[in-house]
Amino acid sequence: MRQFVRTLALTCALVGCHRGGGTPHAPRDAGTPFAGLDGGVGPATFGPGESDPASHGGTLTFTNIGAAGWYPSRRDPDTGPCDAFDQNACCLAMEQVTSDQLTPWDRDLVLTLRGPLIAKQLAVYQPSASGGDAWTLVSAWDGRAASAPRGMAFRGNDTETQGFDGEVGTECLVDVSSDRPFPCGPGSDPFCPASSAPRYEGWSGSKLIVLLATMPHADDVTVGTPCSDDQTGNWWDAPWLGLSLGELSRAGAFSSCQCYAKNPDEWWLGDGCGQFNVFEVVNDNNAYRNLELFSTNFFGYAGYVGEGPCGSTCDVSGLAATADLVDKSTHGEAAMGALASPGDGPGAAFRRPTEGYRYFVMLLDVPSRTVQLGIVHPDGVPASISELLPAFPATVSQMTIDAVRALRLPN
Repeated sequence: MRQFVRTLALTCALVGCHRGGGTPHAPRDAGTPFAGLDGGVGPATFGPGESDPASHGGTLTFTNIGAAGWYPSRRDPDTGPCDAFDQNACCLAMEQVTSDQLTPWDRDLVLTLRGPLIAKQLAVYQPSASGGDAWTLVSAWDGRAASAPRGMAFRGNDTETQGFDGEVGTECLVDVSSDRPFPCGPGSDPFCPASSAPRYEGWSGSKLIVLLATMPHADDVTVGTPCSDDQTGNWWDAPWLGLSLGELSRAGAFSSCQCYAKNPDEWWLGDGCGQFNVFEVVNDNNAYRNLELFSTNFFGYAGYVGEGPCGSTCDVSGLAATADLVDKSTHGEAAMGALASPGDGPGAAFRRPTEGYRYFVMLLDVPSRTVQLGIVHPDGVPASISELLPAFPATVSQMTIDAVRALRLPN
């Protein structure tokens, strides 16, 4: 566990940790729902050499997620309150969380991409603002129209001025959010310093995020412009998909005053708003290095859920190319999708796709307190979710969302 904390701390040191706070009030993310986009995205196209044979897919299903408690939320020192921490102009308020429905992951979340990674499509669905049983496409990006994202903004690695072209170099970081501006500056709540570059809200409430991407090894294929000079960097050749509270991302990397931990001087504890390492390849030059598998865990005031890096003890060299989910006890392909809950499991890890593209599925469903993660091959889409993939339509039914949550791949 101490090693896992060190690994998570190093992630924090690259991505940025932020603190925020507040007195009891309505959830900060309970703003006007995002309107749906007109038109869908359409199936992706693949060029020569971009496709590999269909694989079996994999899922990790986390249940009973969410807990009451508090985390430190950053405030303007001139307005406060600073009842969680008040030192050296760092003002943190106690943000009270009374619900256990997927908290705090029901709040506005920002997705971070770390390379090497090549993306083709990215789509976000949320329950329809008009009610009913439909989920609507609220944000989308397609590499065929890379300069025209819809309802989506990118920050980091010069994407603010040059746009996102789909490539993230090794050790580079790109934050992805909605395109709804967040008013940083004096009096902002949660507080974030004023900046010439806009800051944005993430997606709050229930959300389905799907990324179509591949993650080749850094020494096999040059992806984008690397953000490291050699292989000695802690996160060289270690792609990551992470979710953070919007206030953590907006505070700036690496602010010394953040919601990440309850005491900024003990940031490595990650016992504040924490972070969600959804798909993370670990390379911090220690015994837990494994560039072929993802670790999946989330942590914060509610505790640690999931499992850290599989490390060198997990030998997947003998796995068939069709395996996307690995049983950690046997090092073979998992027989079916893995289940986890606070304090239990999942006992399986996703395999990094280095040869072809996969859909990375991230469903955070508030009413059921479920987080469903999946990897799906474009040629292996289950029939139950064919309404969603590969077309990414403007709306999908609640039945399809339920089917995503019920997947237990492989099966």
